[in-house]
Amino acid sequence: MTRPEARRGFYAPFIAFLALLLFSGGAVSASRDPVSVEIGVVVASGKGSSIDPSLSSLRTKLQSMFNYSSYTLLDRMKRPLAIGETGDFNLPGNRAMRVTPVDAPGNKVRLAVQIMEGGKNLLTTTLGLSRGGMVIVAGPPHQSGVLILLISAE
Repeated sequence: MTRPEARRGFYAPFIAFLALLLFSGGAVSASRDPVSVEIGVVVASGKGSSIDPSLSSLRTKLQSMFNYSSYTLLDRMKRPLAIGETGDFNLPGNRAMRVTPVDAPGNKVRLAVQIMEGGKNLLTTTLGLSRGGMVIVAGPPHQSGVLILLISAE
């Protein structure tokens, strides 16, 4: 018959291994949670002096970053994407944006972004931000102004 002390000695490494496996598995799955990507499409121009009411919280930031007097929100699109999953977002003027969340540590989000017009690549980049953060990108010309893209992720 085996002594109780010997059995405890046998199980201790096994229990430590299970604890490590559970802990590391939780850490991996937390960083692999879906990312809720939101794209705001704004047209900025020098014609007029209106700012879309839905952009009022960004008024100061937009005016400090860009030299336009009018900002109109055209569209707001949101979708959850898994790490490695690509989402396509239609933009005005026969343009499209592809966004792919890339694995990032902790509370960070990395987004691989590609903007295309027809079959032509306009931009390929990777953006890094904190979950809940926003990146503002001036895009291509549109009508009598430019597109400004509000890219956020949670």
